[in-house]
Amino acid sequence: MIKMLKTFISFALLLGFFTQVSASDLYVFVSDTQLKDAKGNIAKLFLGVRVEVKNEKGESIVAGVKGFQDGLNVYSSKEKELLIATLDKSFNVSKKTGTEVELIGLVEKENLTKDAPEVWEEHEEFYFEMCTQCHAAAKVSHHTMIEWEALFGAMRGFAKLDDEESAYLLRYLKSNASNGLIKKEH
Repeated sequence: MIKMLKTFISFALLLGFFTQVSASDLYVFVSDTQLKDAKGNIAKLFLGVRVEVKNEKGESIVAGVKGFQDGLNVYSSKEKELLIATLDKSFNVSKKTGTEVELIGLVEKENLTKDAPEVWEEHEEFYFEMCTQCHAAAKVSHHTMIEWEALFGAMRGFAKLDDEESAYLLRYLKSNASNGLIKKEH
């Protein structure tokens, strides 16, 4: 019985390790991370973007990013609510249907994380610092991206945020919205 228990524990630990190593989704942890296609053309990925691991290549991974293209910009939705990538003119894009695309290329592992909340830790602190001076902070995932844009537009002046701070905070709100990049349990 003890031997069987040890075998089971060993198997469970090995399975846990394997699951962590072969994570299928990672998140961009470093702003302006580059995704390079087979010819070296670049797509700039923005903070918090989810990438699907296709394969590992040393210090890089072959990753896929799905979105909706409008010119050289790729958005998280058809409604263009959140910019997730900007493309070099020659970047090789895989078309799905209509404007839906997949970007495939190499990304440096050091720019990615498995822990989506880790991406937004500083942003979350800034949100609570700025948005609790006058009222209680709303749970970010209770609103959609478009609702956050409207709410934020009305509150920006009260918080006295400059353009850079506004972009920083609005990206956090939209990314963590109910229809944002980060899917959370409600």
